[in-house]
Amino acid sequence: MNCRPAPRAATWLLERLVSGSRFEPLIGDLVEQFEEGRSRRWYWRQAIGALAGHALRALRTHAPSFIGAILAGCVLTSLWQLGCSLAFQSVYLDLAQVKQHPWTLQAFLRLAGMQASMASEYALCFTSAWVVTRVHRAHQHAVLVAFVATLIARNLPTVARLVFDGADYSGSAVAVATQIILTALRAACTLVGGLVAIRTKRLAEMDRRTRFVAIFWVAQMLVTGLLFAACRVGELAYRRPAGILSMYAAGAACGVYLALLLWRQSSTARDPIHLA
Repeated sequence: MNCRPAPRAATWLLERLVSGSRFEPLIGDLVEQFEEGRSRRWYWRQAIGALAGHALRALRTHAPSFIGAILAGCVLTSLWQLGCSLAFQSVYLDLAQVKQHPWTLQAFLRLAGMQASMASEYALCFTSAWVVTRVHRAHQHAVLVAFVATLIARNLPTVARLVFDGADYSGSAVAVATQIILTALRAACTLVGGLVAIRTKRLAEMDRRTRFVAIFWVAQMLVTGLLFAACRVGELAYRRPAGILSMYAAGAACGVYLALLLWRQSSTARDPIHLA
């Protein structure tokens, strides 16, 4: 008998992507046949086939609420962004004139308006994630991931347009990088908001590393947003936009790391992705 270990990644997927112990007999049978001489490709093919069949059965049962949750999140996002664009449109008009007269009441009002606009973006991420995970409660992790993927897909045409339109523009690389980083930041915020909505523990009940990352991330994003707004209205004469962009990139990376920590803790507290 061959005692080589079965593919751990495939076994982990079977154990994690389905609630309860439904796949335990299947895993035992696959491991036994693998030790008797079956190939790694065969093991992966059986695991993926089992997961695909299980996902299709789950979709037939829960597809209406699953799709409805994603549509509700997308509609809320579109309406919220439309309302914010109308509410904060005047904040971003004629910034060149404001820069000529910094440290005035008008400049400070513009600065406060930009901060409110950024706060509304973060509030949208958390609110939309909360709505999505409440409309479809059977598979909260899965619907959250699908909603985040949908938000990313919505921004891909914008990135593609910047790439093609900016082929002869020297600053196109910065524009494309900015759009990608902001998309990643929104995705990370939505993931964190959804995982916080799924979790039942408060911040004080989280482990020390998660609390530290959460506090550091919030503080870092507040400082970055303030510096960005100050540069736009001329309160801060900073001529290197790549510096602010790198701070947003660091915020996106920190948000993704926080989402991973919350995902691991919520998976151990409950069934991981609940495909069934």
